[in-house]
Amino acid sequence: MNIVNLELAALVLSLLCLIYSLTANRRQYHLSKGIKSNLLSQHFVFLVMLVTTIFSSASSVGGARLQAIASERVLFWQYQLHAYYFFFHITLSVSFALYIMNVTGASIGRSRRFYVLFSLPYLASEILVLTNRFTGFVFYMDEQFLYHRGSLIVLIYAAGFAYILLGFLFFFRYKKAISRANSQAIAVLITLSALGIVIQGVRSEVMVELFSESLAFLGMMIMLEERIGHIDPVTGALNRVALVDASRRLIETDQSCRIVLVKLTDLELFSRLFHGREMDNLLMQVSAWLTSISSEQRLYNYRSRDFAILYPDKADEEAAAGADAILKRFEQEWKTGEATLRLEAAVSIIRVPEDVSTLDELTELLTVEHLKTGMGSRLVPFDELSAYQRDRRIEQLLREAVDEKLLRVWYQPIWSAESRRTVAAEALLRIDSGPLRELSSEVYIPIAEQCGVIREIGLFVFEEVCRFLQNERLDAMGLAYVELNLSVHQFMYDNLAERFEAIRARYGIPAQKLNLEITESASTGETPIAEQTMNALRAIGYTFSLDDFGTGYSNLVQLISSSYKNVKMDKSLLWDSAHNKTVARLLDSLTRVIRSLGYNVVQEGVETLAQLEQTERSGGNLIQGYYFSPPLPEDEFIAYLEDEARRSMRPPELT
Repeated sequence: MNIVNLELAALVLSLLCLIYSLTANRRQYHLSKGIKSNLLSQHFVFLVMLVTTIFSSASSVGGARLQAIASERVLFWQYQLHAYYFFFHITLSVSFALYIMNVTGASIGRSRRFYVLFSLPYLASEILVLTNRFTGFVFYMDEQFLYHRGSLIVLIYAAGFAYILLGFLFFFRYKKAISRANSQAIAVLITLSALGIVIQGVRSEVMVELFSESLAFLGMMIMLEERIGHIDPVTGALNRVALVDASRRLIETDQSCRIVLVKLTDLELFSRLFHGREMDNLLMQVSAWLTSISSEQRLYNYRSRDFAILYPDKADEEAAAGADAILKRFEQEWKTGEATLRLEAAVSIIRVPEDVSTLDELTELLTVEHLKTGMGSRLVPFDELSAYQRDRRIEQLLREAVDEKLLRVWYQPIWSAESRRTVAAEALLRIDSGPLRELSSEVYIPIAEQCGVIREIGLFVFEEVCRFLQNERLDAMGLAYVELNLSVHQFMYDNLAERFEAIRARYGIPAQKLNLEITESASTGETPIAEQTMNALRAIGYTFSLDDFGTGYSNLVQLISSSYKNVKMDKSLLWDSAHNKTVARLLDSLTRVIRSLGYNVVQEGVETLAQLEQTERSGGNLIQGYYFSPPLPEDEFIAYLEDEARRSMRPPELT
């Protein structure tokens, strides 16, 4: 009686799981097109396991009932029910292994040969069952109509255990492809299923195998199949959690895929104009249309305005066709409520693993805010998308560096060709942070300007230089001033002059010791507040250098009408002059003209003796570059000045 109760419990438990799974209208159980797609779906295979468990346990319960009234009259059905039990139970074992493979992603990308070998034990077992009426190898009924195991039934149990073991092996091989919680759940469920097989294989009278498996299925349904936490409540599409899980399986099992990202760039603008219900309706429309060109199992709404379509394998043509269809659709209008509008979408195609090879890289890429409203719907190449991603990462690192006080100021000597010694220095920002330490300031300064961090950085550098200039030894060694780069974005402080003055007054540094470098774009007067601030600073006593002259907007008329202490010649002119006579003549002419206007000419980028000679022949009177010294930390820069003063260090004699 206990046997019947256990098998009956397995039947009832499995039936309840099936009813719950199907009646809750869960989208993961919608069938895909093609048997292969279904067999590679963990949710479809889960249903198969439930159905086979129901039939197996029903056959076992029925067989046990007929065994109690065994006779010639019920012998046929008694035999059939035992045969049904084995037929379905063998299917259960192979389905269990396939389920574990699907959950971990181990089933993706397998060859036809693999699946042929994978199915051989299953097919051999089923052949034994189907031919058992003639052989009695699996089971037989004696003269008293009693059930007995056949001589080869051990092969049936061995095949079942082998599939459980195979699932166990794939689980350990690819457990990184699933979350930690799911990994722990699967380990317990596999152990529970294997335990039932072992007990029943050793003690045939203890029929616990189906019951232990049905308990495992209940655990699967609760921990692995329940998808409420994987569905976006507004659009009904799979959410970010589901996308991360799917991507993890693909990446950790070394599979390839294509992901089409669809970012609604102007949705925030419309969200201010419509009620919440109208916006939800709009998102549902977009989601429904994207589903129509993909499928429910491929579409993910991973953020409120961002969607992704996942294409398994190297589906380059399919992904490109999908992206093209999306762009064409977004050229048309959408309706929500009584309003008709046109949305903008930025569409990108990400190749895994060619473009991104780790889950961290992918999840970081998904968060990139890379386009602004008004640019229209367009295909964003991956290189552009990754550049935005890099910039946002650098922006984050810059903010962390400011917050964690990782900014440093180094100094590069400026050598006078007239007095043959260092007379000034340029203050240069360095960041004591691993990812930024080796990165050129030409990369992160423009990003700092775009995101506004440049204002905090600029004030930090200004204060550090003021503190540095308090050192009385600098006057004794002839350091006349320090140059600081001033970004045009710093002029956005409408009280920049007052901020500088408050800092300078705190350290008691004469304004004449602070020379501010600005680029030509900042000096053109296009920003009225910039011109006003420069005039206010000049009135106090600050001087200015025009940086990077010779590139960009170079304008001698504008130069004549302005008041500068120094004009810094861009290093590219000097470097190009070595192999281009036209550039060499231009450099000579510009230097002489600027010197004739009464300005100092600071030549940047002098790294060789030949470049030093070229600069002096042209008339450049201040020289900066690695020929003398790279930028140095404060202590090393002071040591450099002391060594120069002590040794009266000069460059090699000109020839």
